[in-house]
Parts: sequence; C-alpha cells; structure tokens
Amino acid sequence: MGRLIGDSEFEKEFILESKIYARQHRVSRPYKKKEQSYIESFNRTLRKECLGWMKYKKAEITRLQYKVDRCLEYYRNDRLHIGLNYQTPKEYLQILSHLT
Repeated sequence: MGRLIGDSEFEKEFILESKIYARQHRVSRPYKKKEQSYIESFNRTLRKECLGWMKYKKAEITRLQYKVDRCLEYYRNDRLHIGLNYQTPKEYLQILSHLT
C-alpha cells in the first residue's frame, strides 16, 4: 500500500503522545493562511523564548523536553499575551468565569 502525500512516518505515534498533553489533536488545514500563521508564530515564540536557534543532538532530548515543558507551563499560565489584552491566560480565564 502506497503512502499518501503528507502522510507522516510517525503520525500515529505523535497522535498518541500528544494525547498525554492535550485533550485533542488537530491538523491545520492546508491553504488556511491565518491558521498557519498562528502555528508558525507559536513555534517561533517557543524557539525564541525557550530553545534558541541552535541545532540539538539526540542525546539532549530529555533535557530539552524538561525545558520545553517548563516553558509551556509559563506560556499557558504566567506569560502576558497581547491577544488577551496583556493578561495571562490564567487571569483571562478567571475573568471569563466571573462573567458566566
């Protein structure tokens, strides 16, 4: 059976692993520029604020995973977001919960 275009060699493993960290796994839709820009912006932020631009070796994966986990925790809970009116996601959710 031939592989489909865009089919990833490790797609099944990635989906299973991602379910540990997220409620759902969704693939961005092709040719949706706005959606792609959000993904690219997040990836750039992660590189810029957490990993830097150097290349890493396979032996560093454990250390890098720990570093990324800490960065994501900060990003989700403590980092100010322009799109949330310079609030942290935690503050924004608290305000939303009081409105409902």
